[in-house]
Amino acid sequence: MGKSIKPVVYEEDEIDCIERHIEKHFGAFEHVFHEIASTGIHVDICIIPPGETRPFYTLVTMGMGAHKMTLPDNLKDSGLARAELVVTLPPDWKLDDSDEKWYWPIRWLKVLARLPVDMDTWLGWGHTVPNGESFAENTALSNVLLIDPYPGEASMICLLPNGETVNFYQMFPLYDEETDFKRQHDTQKLLSLFGSEVTHVLDINRRNYGNDVSPAKKFAITEIRPLIEWGGAEGCFATDRIMVDGSRVGFMYREKPEYEGDSGWRFAAGDETAEYMDEPDNSGIYMLNTVANYDPDIIDHLKADYGSAFFRNEKGEFERDEDWEDEGET
Repeated sequence: MGKSIKPVVYEEDEIDCIERHIEKHFGAFEHVFHEIASTGIHVDICIIPPGETRPFYTLVTMGMGAHKMTLPDNLKDSGLARAELVVTLPPDWKLDDSDEKWYWPIRWLKVLARLPVDMDTWLGWGHTVPNGESFAENTALSNVLLIDPYPGEASMICLLPNGETVNFYQMFPLYDEETDFKRQHDTQKLLSLFGSEVTHVLDINRRNYGNDVSPAKKFAITEIRPLIEWGGAEGCFATDRIMVDGSRVGFMYREKPEYEGDSGWRFAAGDETAEYMDEPDNSGIYMLNTVANYDPDIIDHLKADYGSAFFRNEKGEFERDEDWEDEGET
């Protein structure tokens, strides 16, 4: 049997510091969603209930920042290696309901908290992560943008006893059209579209500000059809070369799952550079069936075992890559 790897956690004095920061800037938390089983990191979620000064729920992760994220070389000394996440929800939000229409904000706090560990990457201000489809059946929101947290500048950075900093980011859901605008311009220009009307509290039916501008050039499938019979975890990663630019899948491989709901499949066009792959904004988490709608050629190979890889040959057909080795295999 292989050894179980103990999750990375804060030191006792660090967690005390994080708790004080949360209570000072976001409010006293009466309840905590304690994680029962943890991989990589241990992520609890503090629940600050609605009150007179903050008439909404505030959910704050506690544990993501125990892991130091892998930063690009030019940001090694930026103090951005540690992070925690925040989301604010309406006072009538059903936190005790496991239906996806209520649970998805909690799920995405956990998904994003583990993404830097699972993918050996980093998350920071202005990064967007797509879901590939609507978060739930009752909303068209389908992407997450990380921005400054409510209530403002003082709440953004927690100084740990050893002098290192933990950065807090607000999880702000977007529509596809807003995400397209952000990619073609930048985060500040996107936020300027909202003007004074922007609210940090989640509104699943809010106005889509992306519809107010000229539509961005984005390859899109107008109807997602059920193309595969799977029965297992269907999450996967695909690059924007496929899901945004409309390129066919040129390379696909399957590794052991890295997060809850992960099928292990990874899809790329095959012409992405190392720098492109290192940027979190250039790929996203999708459902296998969604990627299959963009390129049905992958379907015949989806049952392949972990450790399998396929590339598109000169004939345009997928061929098993016998030389490929999964770095996660031992």
